[in-house]
Amino acid sequence: MRKTTKAPHAAELLDELVFEILLRLPVKSVLRFKSVSKVWHAIISDPFFIRAHLQQSASRWRQDPSLLVTPHALNYVIEDEAWPTTFSNKIRFYQWQQPSSEEEPEEEPEELKLVMHGGDFLGDFNSVCRFAHCDGLMVAPTNTKVYLFNPATRDAMTLPYSDRNKMHRYAVCLPVGFGLDPCTGRHKVVRAFYRSRNPRTGIYAMGMEVFTVGDAPASWRETTADLPYPVADWITAVFVNGALFWVIEKRGLDPNPHSLLRFSLDDETFSVTRLPDSLDPALVESYSFMLDEMHGELCLTAFSSSKPAEQQPLKIWTLVEEDDGRWEHRYSLTISGLVHPVALLPGRGVMIVQRSQYICCYDLRTHELDTVCELDRLRYESTGTLQAARQKTYYFNVIPYTQSLVRI
Repeated sequence: MRKTTKAPHAAELLDELVFEILLRLPVKSVLRFKSVSKVWHAIISDPFFIRAHLQQSASRWRQDPSLLVTPHALNYVIEDEAWPTTFSNKIRFYQWQQPSSEEEPEEEPEELKLVMHGGDFLGDFNSVCRFAHCDGLMVAPTNTKVYLFNPATRDAMTLPYSDRNKMHRYAVCLPVGFGLDPCTGRHKVVRAFYRSRNPRTGIYAMGMEVFTVGDAPASWRETTADLPYPVADWITAVFVNGALFWVIEKRGLDPNPHSLLRFSLDDETFSVTRLPDSLDPALVESYSFMLDEMHGELCLTAFSSSKPAEQQPLKIWTLVEEDDGRWEHRYSLTISGLVHPVALLPGRGVMIVQRSQYICCYDLRTHELDTVCELDRLRYESTGTLQAARQKTYYFNVIPYTQSLVRI
């Protein structure tokens, strides 16, 4: 007897079609469609849809990278400050898109659209450092508080106060990291803090606290184990493959670890990842290298010898085996000064890099460097007006931008 397969109801087919259509829309449109019906609201709110939409956004980003730019202005200048303590308390996110090769260069400064007015946190902080990001969420560490944003949904929160730090309470930005726990699917903000300082060696004892996004009550909790090595303040951790990587503060340590500190987000344990053997030890001492994530890999960018920078290539290593600390020398760039690698343009042999206040395209075959964006010459849209950034802007946070519906 032939078995018959029951045909799906028309309503089921319609829901599947709606799912596929919504999956391909920008976040702003998807959120607007929440009010169409209870069914659409349920589809859009479902964690499975949120994750699927994020995967679609990430796939589009690999083909057409975009960046979020946050200009940081100074209220006034204090001479001889190693890092300013007079930053404006305004946080705003602007989107920059890689122009197509067919577009003619503009004679007037490019205009960046405001994605999110993060907030005017009047008197809340006076220094900021490099932002952390994961799944379209942004973490802004300051010398007093930590802020979490989803620029696509325009949601924001100030993380709760913690009194665990016993030193440098208002002087520095504590080392912060942010990423996704692969076991629970929850996002975690992680922050190192100072317990004490050994008066003989000058070595700091540091603990670690974790804030799990979405937990109730919202609070920091301390990890079971302390850091085996202190990590450098002001330097934000890089998230790759379920773990955060920090630069170790090596002053006073004997023996001196030729390693990075690794923190696993699933079991919240520490380990060390050996640095490339060919990395100049003098650079490790002075932290003259950059850590970045590019296309899911941990990248380390540095010069490889004691020669002047203009006489040697800039090397980029990628971590290919975490347990063994095995790095691969992947790229050599003839560039003076350090850069942040951002993305590889598909099929073109071109790498997007951030070089201070410049966004550049570097041709890996011809070794030509082309500046495609001067951040301090852009016009930034704000509350209906356009403001020139060049007057007081001191520093730019530039991070890859993937639209996300992830809730905070």
